[in-house]
Amino acid sequence: MRFDDYLRRIGQPAPSDASIDTLRRLHLAHRETFLFENLSIQAGGGISLALPDLERKFLDEGRGGYCFEHNTLFAAALREAGFESRTLLGRVRRGPPERWARTHMVLRVAIGGEIWLADVGFGAVGLVDPIPLRDGATAGQGGFTYRLRREAHAWILSIQEAAGAETDLYEFSEEPQTPMDVEVANHFTSTHPESIFRKTLTIQRTARDGRTILRSDVLTRMRQGRIVDVPFPRERLREVAREEFAIELPQRPLVFENTDVTVGDLLR
Repeated sequence: MRFDDYLRRIGQPAPSDASIDTLRRLHLAHRETFLFENLSIQAGGGISLALPDLERKFLDEGRGGYCFEHNTLFAAALREAGFESRTLLGRVRRGPPERWARTHMVLRVAIGGEIWLADVGFGAVGLVDPIPLRDGATAGQGGFTYRLRREAHAWILSIQEAAGAETDLYEFSEEPQTPMDVEVANHFTSTHPESIFRKTLTIQRTARDGRTILRSDVLTRMRQGRIVDVPFPRERLREVAREEFAIELPQRPLVFENTDVTVGDLLR
């Protein structure tokens, strides 16, 4: 891996050890540096998880990506820093359970005698810092409270807003996954016509003090656990992407602009 280039891109010095402090520092820096976005999919392209392709996209082009890209790149960085990590696949808990699938990737990181959940790829509502992988673990991050619980075979990560509502984000097991398991999940998520990443454009920025989410024609701002949605006319989409994220969207129609999306689709 081009580890020195990665560290320069996220503004961090070379780590001196594989400690939890180092993991937290790299995790936060990655989250605050790279956007969560599905522009390659929306432009009609594919998603490569080959490390040289990810390095070119993230480090050279100043781009971002979605979970498989973020966590594949972060796993490579952790290996270079001396960490022991394992790839796990999870199911996003959106819509009816019979539609849940393993379309999310997280990392299990062992440090000494403790196991941590690291995930730099869930978008703006995801973890900012890693969290101990143990039943009942909680963490306050950016005005939200995250909680891990164990149910039968699965771990479930939930988020609680400042107003008090708690929502499950995703579930995962500790069964190791092969690189081809990840490739299959990535292929489905990036190409299947029912994938939310084909039906909706999203660009998301995460920082410790706030988060901003663009989904098609709604801009969402999160500050101190409070969420404010600001709808805008579709014709302003490219202007909003430029002003909020410094991204120039192509003038030709994106994939989602040729797809009829209903509220039910967004809940699937």
